[in-house]
Amino acid sequence: METQQDIEKQVEEEYVVFKFYYKMLNMKKSLFLLMMSLFVLLNANANNLVIGTPPIYNHANQTLTFTISWDNSWSISAGPSNWDAVWIFVKRQKCTGNNEWVHQKLNTTSAQHSAMVGGNTSTDVAVDAVQDGMGVFVKRIGANVVGSVATQTIMIKLATTNPTIVTTANDNFKILGIEMVYVPQGEFYVGDGRTTNTNNFSVGTTTQPVKITNAIQTNGLGAYSNYTSDPKLGAPVDLPSTFPYGYNGFYCMKYEISQGLNVEFLNTLTYDQQAVKLTVRGETNLPNNDNIYFNNNWSGFRTYIPAGGKGTFNTVPARFTSVYPHIPENLLWQDLTSILDWSGLRPMSEFEFEKVCRGPLLPVKNEYPWGNTLINQVVNGQYGANITWTSGADGNCNYKDNLGAIRSGFAATSTTNRSQAGATYYGILDIGGQMWEQCVGGGSQFNYTKFTITNGDGVLNDLGLANVDFWPINGGVSSGTILKGGYHYSPAYGLNIIQVSDRTFYDGLSTNKDSRNGSVGGRGVRSF
Repeated sequence: METQQDIEKQVEEEYVVFKFYYKMLNMKKSLFLLMMSLFVLLNANANNLVIGTPPIYNHANQTLTFTISWDNSWSISAGPSNWDAVWIFVKRQKCTGNNEWVHQKLNTTSAQHSAMVGGNTSTDVAVDAVQDGMGVFVKRIGANVVGSVATQTIMIKLATTNPTIVTTANDNFKILGIEMVYVPQGEFYVGDGRTTNTNNFSVGTTTQPVKITNAIQTNGLGAYSNYTSDPKLGAPVDLPSTFPYGYNGFYCMKYEISQGLNVEFLNTLTYDQQAVKLTVRGETNLPNNDNIYFNNNWSGFRTYIPAGGKGTFNTVPARFTSVYPHIPENLLWQDLTSILDWSGLRPMSEFEFEKVCRGPLLPVKNEYPWGNTLINQVVNGQYGANITWTSGADGNCNYKDNLGAIRSGFAATSTTNRSQAGATYYGILDIGGQMWEQCVGGGSQFNYTKFTITNGDGVLNDLGLANVDFWPINGGVSSGTILKGGYHYSPAYGLNIIQVSDRTFYDGLSTNKDSRNGSVGGRGVRSF
């Protein structure tokens, strides 16, 4: 078997090294991020996606036109050989009747959408349609292009039908965007070969990493003994080929679900759906009361969301406001899956989690998501402004801040590398520390073997919950969910919980409300 050093030497010899510089917003210095010859851009204004409002609706042509720009963007052919993109989806509201927001499907042909700059076809981005019409990807294009995406004019074509409301020429629209990262198809390993953690992926009773290949994706992994050392640590029946092992390509959210995205979600729910969300979280006031909060009990952890205006009982929903929109949000499992279904995404499996972190490289025992065993506490953590990381230190991570989560991303320097950024192989941020990542997998009391790559359909049930078949319904013990990546105060459980292959919490949350300590969040993926 090749050693990690062999792989790294091969990477250095075969990958083309290129440098990139660009001017950072409000700063007079350049950004250069070298990821051990694996390149990805991370800038000082993370989470800086801007979608121009309001959109222009052409009823005759059935199009929406808006502007978009964002930082932290790349399209590269070396190293990770991937790109970032913005997942765009649309909510629509009729101005008369019950005024409910519904999901507006889009045309499934890419040529029906366009990206323009100054009246000409954009050379920066393109619009990629998806087969189910749930949205589009505005994708960075070009070879070895890195930097901010300047303002683009995007026109998207609506689908010919929308089954949930009778549409009119005067409807309202919300255009929503989530920054994503493409994780390409390919082999990778789960497990890191450690000998001290019996919850590690293994082959039978050994501790060898498991290589996920096309054959496994095609035929399935089979019995628990093919990937865990004990049946209680894995699936109750053979794991089939329909399970998302991660071999095939998929998109993953660049950052964890933020307070800002959760507020957008809450403000498209009905009064009754909001009431259920508040009740489940233990809030005593309903949407028609003054002083209502989402996450009120966790205000000390910076994730509380106040209402900017109360609703009318059983009729008009409350309107919530975002205090710190770039903070990763504290979420119950049902909150996470509701947002993912609503946005046309899905939960990630624990296999996909490890691919996102490690990429195709050989495992390193006890490695963190940034590819080594070094870790340093983030300093001067800020929840409104950009984060300042320990200068020159490897393994920067928010893992000892008892105040809670801080703004996603980091303040780069001209020499920041992957380890100093705490970034995964593919350039995904904050997957170690910050907030627990909730994934599908873990203990065998729940049959998650029917979980597939099916994405959300944008429609929630009357309780505001995801309605996709075979997604785990609730968190809690033996729920079919597993916690990965650690959180902002990981020393409480040991730093091993931040490591890529750790499965200490294979059995999920101890109760469905464990996220009340403000430590559990998550992100979604999308197959296509």
